[in-house]
Amino acid sequence: MARTRAGSSGPVRLVAVGVAAGLVVGAVGGWGIAVGAGRHDGVLAASPTASASGTVAVHGGTASAGAASAAASSVPTSSVPASSVPDGQIPATEDPTGHAPATVDLATSWTAPTDMPAQGRLLHVTIPATRSHFAARQALLYLPPAALTPDAPYLPVDVLLSGQSRGAGPDDVQNGGHIEQTMDALATVDRGLTPIVVVPDQLGPQSGNPMCVDGALGNSRTYLTQDVPSWIEAHLRVQTAASAWTIGGFSQGGTCAIQLGAGDPSRFGNLIDVSGEEGPTLGTEAETIAKGFAGNRAAYLAAQPAALLAAGAPFRSTDAFFAVGARDRTYGPVMPGMAARARAAGMHVATWVVPGEAHSWITARAALAAGVAWLQARLGLAPGD
Repeated sequence: MARTRAGSSGPVRLVAVGVAAGLVVGAVGGWGIAVGAGRHDGVLAASPTASASGTVAVHGGTASAGAASAAASSVPTSSVPASSVPDGQIPATEDPTGHAPATVDLATSWTAPTDMPAQGRLLHVTIPATRSHFAARQALLYLPPAALTPDAPYLPVDVLLSGQSRGAGPDDVQNGGHIEQTMDALATVDRGLTPIVVVPDQLGPQSGNPMCVDGALGNSRTYLTQDVPSWIEAHLRVQTAASAWTIGGFSQGGTCAIQLGAGDPSRFGNLIDVSGEEGPTLGTEAETIAKGFAGNRAAYLAAQPAALLAAGAPFRSTDAFFAVGARDRTYGPVMPGMAARARAAGMHVATWVVPGEAHSWITARAALAAGVAWLQARLGLAPGD
């Protein structure tokens, strides 16, 4: 399947996606996501008019940024917690027996059955650390409606990561990020089609910061790039090409997204970096090198996103979405520079500054919704020009 760089399919889709995204962030009717025609990179802009051809724009409606924030903070999390199931109880429709395709243009080939469920399913699953021996907690797994049908299609996959703080972990991506509601909303627009979403634990049981590298704090990188993908491909009907795989996250998870998207493009062909840092850090550079890299300054420098982007360029096939809150004084200045480096390294980049918001899950839930919506056409799940 040829990757679609354009995502516009007319005013009907614009309105539908706008309503879906509005439901996710809580300002119903206040937001719409318009994807401009062409193969150019994008800038997400909170304004009444779309930006130049080839850009992605978030149109502000009647709701103010402050009203949107207040409404977003009141959106309830799912009243039904994610079910915890043994791997053997993942729906039989997800049996990956057979030859998994590299990519599939489901936007043109998929016909939703009449008995397709109206909503997806959120589960807790255990992903063994077979190679990394990383001490990971249970992961979240979201299966969209299309994945719950007989003869379910092979779908793209999003690997999404939480931020890092005391007690943080995969459940934050639902409790704070409302990922189930986000994906269900997109599924209502795109005939039950979204990526399968897996939210692994990159932090460990103490919610530490192993920085998505391998070292004394745990082999987090190997867990994310080998153990997690191996489990996904063994248990779920997913496409295999890098162009069908997205790595994304918020805060420390956003930092991991650019690290792995730049460092392992043969696995992750797309990335979503929401409020990420300049690079992996435990505080001071000296402390980071001592504790995270066993005193090896060269290894620390090589793990920085800027170095990974420079080493891997050109990235001719990577789509990258960067976002940050307008009031985020800590990571706000990081995003434009990181996006510029990614663009200079050849990635197809879109950016969004979330109006009126700081470093919070309000920012994260809106930006993750925008990022996954932006990728729908690029993943062959929605019509494109």
